[in-house]
Amino acid sequence: MALSSRFDFYLTFFLSLSTVDPERRIHMSTNTLTAKELILGQPEHSIIEASALYKQSGLEASEVSYYKALDRLEKSGHVIRLAKGLYYRPKKTRFGIVPIEEEQIVNHFISDNRGMMIGYRMYMKKGLTTQISKRVELLSSVVREQSRNIDHITISKISMELTPSVISTIETFEILQNYQSIEDLNTPALAEHLQRFSKEYSDEAADYILSHRTYKKSTIAFLSRCLDYLGVSHDLEKYLSPLSDYRIPTMEAIFA
Repeated sequence: MALSSRFDFYLTFFLSLSTVDPERRIHMSTNTLTAKELILGQPEHSIIEASALYKQSGLEASEVSYYKALDRLEKSGHVIRLAKGLYYRPKKTRFGIVPIEEEQIVNHFISDNRGMMIGYRMYMKKGLTTQISKRVELLSSVVREQSRNIDHITISKISMELTPSVISTIETFEILQNYQSIEDLNTPALAEHLQRFSKEYSDEAADYILSHRTYKKSTIAFLSRCLDYLGVSHDLEKYLSPLSDYRIPTMEAIFA
């Protein structure tokens, strides 16, 4: 092909691409990637959900070949397996491989209102205890199973919209449900938390949570009593039996 003809060919080709819808161009370029290129194109220290990545990528490669490529990359150290179906690309420096940090794993499951922290890590952040726990407990909409573990991190599935009101109400239910078992509980800090929470309490948030999650009747009664003590109207009695005597702490023990 003559030089001028070749130039005209490529000019026509690139001009035709400019008329293609941008989303289609992206899809076209993704389709031409190999499975290896797709995986190695993920940012370092970002969580790779193998199944989700394949489904969203539009790869022409079969799922079998995709997973074979992933297996080869794991064996060669280009990706590291965190748990079944979860991987990440490690950072490599002249000093060696830099492993992913706990915070980066946690953020993958709770950032952008996709999840929240519960358990001792949450109690510590709120100043309710000084007890240090290696275990991390999360609620997240990211996981597909009911529960999964990544080393010392436990992620439980939650299918709820996590607004600030919903998050603070779940946190309070969790604190009150585990009141008796929280070691070295800072009671004045708990009183402060309940006072702050009472100012933003919402029956709508509580109803939404209780339609999706199960808490003990004594926990609901505990919150009801706290709100009564703080002069906050609510509708939690509908979840309780007037004939039951719920064993809950006295308000004087908390708000003294």
